[in-house]
Amino acid sequence: MTALSILNLVPEPGRISGGQILFKNRDVVSMTSSELHEYRGGDVAMIFQDPMTSLNPVLRVGFQIEEAMRAHSRFDKRQAKARVIPLLERVRIPSPKQRARDFPFQFSGGMRQRAMIAMGLANEPSLLIADEPTTALDVTVQAQILELLKELNRELGTAIILISHNVAVISSLCTRVMVMYAGRIVESGPTRQVFEHPEHPYTWSLLRSVPRVDERRHERLISIQGMPPDLSRLPTGCTFHPRCQFKVERCLREEPPLEEVAADQEARCWVLMRNVSKESQAART
Repeated sequence: MTALSILNLVPEPGRISGGQILFKNRDVVSMTSSELHEYRGGDVAMIFQDPMTSLNPVLRVGFQIEEAMRAHSRFDKRQAKARVIPLLERVRIPSPKQRARDFPFQFSGGMRQRAMIAMGLANEPSLLIADEPTTALDVTVQAQILELLKELNRELGTAIILISHNVAVISSLCTRVMVMYAGRIVESGPTRQVFEHPEHPYTWSLLRSVPRVDERRHERLISIQGMPPDLSRLPTGCTFHPRCQFKVERCLREEPPLEEVAADQEARCWVLMRNVSKESQAART
């Protein structure tokens, strides 16, 4: 929902009720229809979660990439057609001339995702939003897609917002991380710093629910008890307190603010993990 808000695409009956979304000093919320048309897919592009359903099954892949460019009037028909093959080459699709004439059903899942990345890059956006770009792909293809995104960021300077529940994917690609719970940021900061020294119990619990090859001690994996709350009926105080092992009385009554807890690191919590003894953490694990 946060990513859709950046594009001003919150589906009905949802709406952006207040605040600003600033991109290059322009407020996305107040943009006109024509300005949004240029902004979406032009300045900011999004790769959606499921590559199997994101492409039109009855149109050739090359035509769909070309259409994405012509829709924003940044390239004429000749230029757009000429850019299709280099784009497919850039995302490492083999035999790009032949593949441009293929239909989506002739592509594997990994190749469809590469085609979606090519479409996202077609208008040279400043920002690329990737929503679970490695979902439903095997581990080898996941690694290839992540390496491709790194390369695009490094060579083209394209900023990337990656949405993922996969801690390993985030740690391998992102320089900064924002951990969200119940629609709000509960912790943020440099990825390595947050993952090595989590201060919010939710971040701490997430990191201990997945296997880690760099863990020296053989600690038992834990699960986070309970279910995420209904966003229309959030609990009082901290929204994570019904599932938190370390809550205190204040957590039930008052919502904590997002505050700086270390250099360049913020957390929304009354009980920081640094204040929880190692013995208590181990006992709850």
